[in-house]
Amino acid sequence: MPNSPSPEGCAASLGRELLHLSLHTDYGLRLLMRLTLVEPGAWIATPTIAQRFGISVHHLQKIAQALVRAGVVEARQGRAGGVRLAQNPRDIRLGRLVAELEGVGTVVDCQRDPCRLLSRCRLKWALDAAEQAFFLELDRLTLADVAAGSTAAALGALFDEPDDGSSAPADPFDVTLAGASADPAPGN
Repeated sequence: MPNSPSPEGCAASLGRELLHLSLHTDYGLRLLMRLTLVEPGAWIATPTIAQRFGISVHHLQKIAQALVRAGVVEARQGRAGGVRLAQNPRDIRLGRLVAELEGVGTVVDCQRDPCRLLSRCRLKWALDAAEQAFFLELDRLTLADVAAGSTAAALGALFDEPDDGSSAPADPFDVTLAGASADPAPGN
């Protein structure tokens, strides 16, 4: 009978990280978590967010435009402009969001070089199945789930917001869960 996998998976036995999200996705998720905690309807300037996260304004603006095209963010130019969520964060599934930012079928690119095993190799099928399982696991969580608890506190501190609950957004984008733990468990 085979051994059951460790909670850390094969990465623990190899002693290194195996999966990396692109910086585009990383920065996009940071932007969205920040926007989750902003008062509904309020616009926030991308240069302010970029400065606080220590990332390129130009890069963050390109990411914001990709999120606008995906229908997750709204953008407005001008003095009173900025970005804001276009959807309730409780309706934004993390797996779908990461798939939108990363692209699907990107674990291995069989067209590169091109591979001589193309259309006859089962490895691509196996890696695509693993990628889909990854997205499905992330879909158990929403943007609101990952922006709550200790993440919300860290974002509040980074953006110099009081940690007394007064900065929490009002409905319909309230990400606090009454009676919930500080960090929601998957599936909540």
